[in-house]
Amino acid sequence: MEGHILSGPNTGVVDPRSIVRQMLGIDTVRRQALISLGTNVGVTLVGYLATVYIAHVAGAEVLGAYYLFLAYYSLAILGTDGGMGGAAVKKISEGRDQDAYFSAQAATRIILLVVCTGLIVLLLSPFMRDFAGAGLIPWLLLALAAGSIAGVISTGVYGGGSVGALQVSELAGHIVRVMVQIAAVYAGFSIAGMAGGFVAGLCTAVAINVRFLHFRPAAFGWRHLRAMVPYAAWGFLTGLSGILAGYADTVLVGYFLNSTEVGYYRAPMQLATLALFVSTSLSTSLFPKISRWNEEHEEESIRHAAGRALSYSLVLAVPLIAGGLILAERLLFFLYGSPFVIATSAFSLILLSQAGMILFSLDTMVLGALGRPRPVFILNAISAALLVLLELIMIPLFGITGAALALLITCIVRAAGARWALSRSMYIGVERRTIRNILTATVVMAAVLSATRILIPVFHVAVLILIIGAGALVYFLVLFRLDREIHDEISELAKHLGIPWPSWL
Repeated sequence: MEGHILSGPNTGVVDPRSIVRQMLGIDTVRRQALISLGTNVGVTLVGYLATVYIAHVAGAEVLGAYYLFLAYYSLAILGTDGGMGGAAVKKISEGRDQDAYFSAQAATRIILLVVCTGLIVLLLSPFMRDFAGAGLIPWLLLALAAGSIAGVISTGVYGGGSVGALQVSELAGHIVRVMVQIAAVYAGFSIAGMAGGFVAGLCTAVAINVRFLHFRPAAFGWRHLRAMVPYAAWGFLTGLSGILAGYADTVLVGYFLNSTEVGYYRAPMQLATLALFVSTSLSTSLFPKISRWNEEHEEESIRHAAGRALSYSLVLAVPLIAGGLILAERLLFFLYGSPFVIATSAFSLILLSQAGMILFSLDTMVLGALGRPRPVFILNAISAALLVLLELIMIPLFGITGAALALLITCIVRAAGARWALSRSMYIGVERRTIRNILTATVVMAAVLSATRILIPVFHVAVLILIIGAGALVYFLVLFRLDREIHDEISELAKHLGIPWPSWL
């Protein structure tokens, strides 16, 4: 049959090479977005396996200490980047002097790595007593070295448009990270094992990405650095404010409470990021394209792509948020264990905040691709300041629930600000009919889930899985009946990949 290329006569086994050939029939943006989505799903599922295992075996305290390690790493790696990575992606994606721009950012980031390492060892480590006492300073330095090399190489791969290769390397890195972390925790290495697994994942990504790096060292001049500096400056400031907005709650929960509370807070947040699957994938895939379209003055292509990206981001996000709110307590109980049920209220607030995160991430991605880093920085700076202020007030009063409420308020403000800032550069409309259909299907699904939750006690994880599956089936049945355009596009992608599509849908 057409669309089902088999490895041999009547074997019933799909040849992986045929899937690749089928994918080549999809236009570039869709193909890269599909690869990115699949990779994000794989990365998240692999991450969940590790988190669930470690939550049950080692407990919330080890998880919390690891999340604090990630927060310190994120701040430090930003210093080794200096905004040059984003600036290089922007200049490389424009198609001129690509080797020179790649080499310029590589040289700059090596210098910044040496400076940041010296600062941590000589000046900052005395103020990180608990962190140093756990033996994590050497692991942090090793992670910075591996992360800097990974950043240099991935910048070239991403700027060159090889988004799929970048996503595959990320998935492989996460798989190795999780395997090492699970083995290390099982062997009793605790937080040091978690940090070691993180470094192993970075090294794996480097080994894969380097095979897809098509740029070579080349001479560069001050004109290349001068062309990158404006983007790098704004990129660094935006990244700094973004990191503060992303990790201020984690650090402050650890400061006011303890590592165990950090574990209770961050584990549900990881689960909530399921809602960001599609928006993250589309943002990653669309940035180089929109940057190129902007250079070619193809505004209509940008408007269409951005509007469609929002609709498709909401296709999964809205029902996931609604279903998560209804099943929040049971999800935490069966996934992480009974101690994590204390985070049910925080989890619900974090889920709601993901809607604002989707709008913010897509709109700021478009602003960045249009060469407008200044409003992105201002938005991130305001968000960071607002989040820190709210966290300082709410964590002492309400604990991790207060931290989640502060996050929700911040996400609402930053989403509204991003939409306003983008409207000043380019009008990006929303597909109201599609969004209305998504909301209608979600309401029907929520009604079914609520009724099922009341009528059937969720006493086992298998029952929870069946309820989730039933809710998903109802949602997609209703959505596909209401919106044939979404149905046709998804079925077309399935046929391109050789995946059977039920005729009754």
